[in-house]
Amino acid sequence: MSVLYHPGKANVVADDLSRFSMGSVAHVEHEKNELVRDVHRLARLGVQLVDSTKGGVMVNNGSESSFVMDVKSKQDFDPILMELHRCCYCDERNSHILFKM
Repeated sequence: MSVLYHPGKANVVADDLSRFSMGSVAHVEHEKNELVRDVHRLARLGVQLVDSTKGGVMVNNGSESSFVMDVKSKQDFDPILMELHRCCYCDERNSHILFKM
């Protein structure tokens, strides 16, 4: 399957991926059917399981919106959050400052 990216048409890619079938579970041993179904459910929710270099599995939530990623990237530079962080870690006696912002 190939999915072509069309600038300005993000839903085209999402629609193509949602139609992509993970395949049949008929070839899987009976004992592992439930596990395979769980993996398929995660895939439909946009969760990706990625092999780790350390031999484990990492979980990547591919359904996170660009807006959420933008907020997360800027929260370290927000002056109010920086002051909140400073007050929490500097002196517990000044914690009342947090409520005056």
